Amino acid sequence: MIRINGSINSQAVEDRLDLLLAQLGDLTPAMGLIAQDFRQMVADQFASAGAAGGTPWAALAPATLKRKRGGAILVASGALLDSLTDPGSPDHMESIDNLSLEIGTDLGYAEFQQTGAGWGFGQTSLPPAPRQGHGVPMRPLLVLTADRQDRWVGFVMQQLASPSLGASELGAQF
Repeated sequence: MIRINGSINSQAVEDRLDLLLAQLGDLTPAMGLIAQDFRQMVADQFASAGAAGGTPWAALAPATLKRKRGGAILVASGALLDSLTDPGSPDHMESIDNLSLEIGTDLGYAEFQQTGAGWGFGQTSLPPAPRQGHGVPMRPLLVLTADRQDRWVGFVMQQLASPSLGASELGAQF
């Protein structure tokens, strides 16, 4: 999330900003729809092994396949997937208020899957063997496509145009 802090030394500017905030009103229904869509976006990423976001995930290394005895990429216990798609998961992080949404996971290793680590930092495929040291190839969990971004902006725009609509009415629009 981007957060800007500052001070304004102009009562006229402050009054205009207060008016703008009043016009924005309560965007909680739109934020709730964005949270729902976020969870679906992540579920789609896992179901397609990254292809839904446009960057298919690197295949598992032979040693990992042998240790896991097959199985889906990034799914061993299911904790990572659950933490991003199940609001009831103990590792799911979600906070919605009238103007913002914070959503994600409290699992520290998610970041290394998103960006890669060691020899795999920023790499979407496994480098040729032999590899030196440890590494994890980048397997983006969170990919905000232009279509999805437009969808989320649409939720907010619809809410601004019709502030009396709830989440179910807004969701029917998209």
